[in-house]
Amino acid sequence: MNHSVICLGRAAGQLVSTTSLQYLASQPEHRSGLLCMQSSQPLVSAQGNLLLILGTPLPAVTAVPSSWQQACTELPQREGVFAAIYWDANAEKLVICTDMLGLQPLYWKKTADHIVLSDKTTAFTGEANHAGWGAFIALGYPLGRDTLTQGVDRLEPATVSVIDGNSLEVSQTRYWHFDEQQPEADTDELVCALQASVDRTLSGCPHQQHAILLSGGYDSRLIAFLLHERKLALQATIVSHYDENLDADARFAKAVAGHLAIPYRVQTPRHDFFSSQDYLDYLTVSDAEIPSLYLFISQVGQFIDAPVVWEGLLPGKTLKASEPDFAAFQRVNIKGFEHEIWRSAELVFGHEQARAMWQAFLTRWHEEQACYPDTGNGTALFNLAHRARNRVGINPFKVYQQKAQICMPGMSRDYLQAAMSIDHAKKQHHQLYQQIFRRYFPAALQFPIAHGSTVDRMQASSLSSYLFQFALSCHNRLNQHPRMLRWLGIKPAQGFAPCRFLAPEQLLQHAGTGLNPAFLAKLAQGESLPEPALRLLFYWQNWQLLRHKPVRQWVQS
Repeated sequence: MNHSVICLGRAAGQLVSTTSLQYLASQPEHRSGLLCMQSSQPLVSAQGNLLLILGTPLPAVTAVPSSWQQACTELPQREGVFAAIYWDANAEKLVICTDMLGLQPLYWKKTADHIVLSDKTTAFTGEANHAGWGAFIALGYPLGRDTLTQGVDRLEPATVSVIDGNSLEVSQTRYWHFDEQQPEADTDELVCALQASVDRTLSGCPHQQHAILLSGGYDSRLIAFLLHERKLALQATIVSHYDENLDADARFAKAVAGHLAIPYRVQTPRHDFFSSQDYLDYLTVSDAEIPSLYLFISQVGQFIDAPVVWEGLLPGKTLKASEPDFAAFQRVNIKGFEHEIWRSAELVFGHEQARAMWQAFLTRWHEEQACYPDTGNGTALFNLAHRARNRVGINPFKVYQQKAQICMPGMSRDYLQAAMSIDHAKKQHHQLYQQIFRRYFPAALQFPIAHGSTVDRMQASSLSSYLFQFALSCHNRLNQHPRMLRWLGIKPAQGFAPCRFLAPEQLLQHAGTGLNPAFLAKLAQGESLPEPALRLLFYWQNWQLLRHKPVRQWVQS
C-alpha cells in the first residue's frame, strides 16, 4: 500500500508498523522524542535535515532548505497541489506546508505525547467521529477538517505549521486566502491566468508521456483544447458511460479527440465492477471516506496507464455556478433527518447514535457555513473548500496519484483569484464556459456536451447530431416506461450489476462494532431490509476493516 507516515513524539517509535521505507532521524541522548518518516515517496536529506514532498509543487523543490526558517519562507511560494514536510535536525523542528486548497491529502492525530501524520486516514485507529459520519450520510463527504475517525483531522489549506520536536507545541500561519476586495476579473484575465497555470505545470514534467481523462463534458474539453494549443503529444483515455444517454459522454469525447487528432482508447467498465477486486482496490486507495457504490467515477482509476495524467477537477469547480445561497444549497444537497436515509441509519446504528451523528453534523454545518457570505459566490467558495477538497473519491490526489503524476490546471493563486472573483450570475447555465469557448476555442462548440444526465447540442449542426438528439430523446422517454419497452422488444438500459458484497452472509461475516444488535439479528434471520441500510453497513465495515486488515478479505475464495 502506498502511503507516507510521520511520527513525532515520545512514543513515536512504537506507533508505526514497517510496511515501506523507514528513515529514523538522529536521536540525541538528551532528547526523549524521535522522528520517524515512513514513505513510498523518496526522502531527501542534506546535513541531517530531511524533506518529504507529496504531490506536485510548482516549481519543483530542488534543494533541501538549510533551516526551518528557510523552509517556512520558501515552501509557501510554490503553486500546485502538494504537501511538503521538512525536519530541521539542529533546531528539532518539523515544518509542514499544505497547498492553497489543501487538495493533497494530509491528516494528523495529536495527543499530549505524540503527533502522527499520514496521507491516508487508514494509518490511524480510533472511534467513529459522529460529525464525519453525519456528513457522510447527509452530504456525502466530510466537512472542514473532519474525517470519519475521531481525533484524526485533515490539515488546513494554505498553512505552514511548525512543530517543536521536544514540547510538541504547534504554531500555524495562513499564507494565502481569496481576496474578496479585489475587483472582478474579466474573461481575458481569467484565461490568461489559466494558460499560465498550464504552462507552469508543463514545465514540471516536460519529457514524459502525457494522457488526459477525456469525457464529453466541459472540464476535460477545455483542458484538451488548452493542451492541443501547446502542441503537446497527448493520448486520451475515454471511459464508456454505457448505462446513460446512449453513452453520449464517450461519444462526444471521441468526437473531440478526433477533431484534435488525439489518439484515444475507449475503456468499457465491467458490468460487475462493484463486485470485483478492482472496486475493493478503489476502496483501499480512497480510504472509503465517501459513499461510492454505483458511483461512475469510482471505476476510472483502474484505467490510469500513463506516467503523467491530466484531470479536470479544478476548472469545473471554479467556472460553474453553485447554488444562489445556503438555503438552496441545503435544500439541494443535504438529506435532513426526515429523509429516509436516516431511517436506515437508525436501523444500522440505533436511534441514539444516528441522532448523535445528525446533531454533530448539523453543528459542523452551521460552523462552516458561517465562514462564507450567504450568496452564490459564498456557496461557490464553500464548495471549493469542502466538496472539491474532501470528496476524495473524485480527488485524483487521493486515488489516481497511486499510479501517475497528476496535472491539474488552475492550481495557482492568480487563476483562483480571477475565477472566484467573477460573479455567480455570470456562471449560471455554463455561460462562462461557453463564453470562453466562443472567444478562444470556437471549434469546441461544434460537438454536443454531456454534463451530468443532461446533453446540450451547443452549435452542432450536422445531420448526425440532429438524429442522435432525436434518438436520445426517444430512448430516454421509452426508458421511463419499461412495459412499453418490453412490448416493443427493446432491452432497457442497464446499469451496474448489484454488488455481491451486500449479500447478508458477506455482511454478517464482518459485522464489526458499534452496530444496532436488533438490526444484525434481522440480518441473520434473513428478514428483508432496505438496501440503503445494507449500504451503510457495508461502508461502516469497510471503515473498520481498512484500519485493521486488508479490505480484499471481502473476497471469498
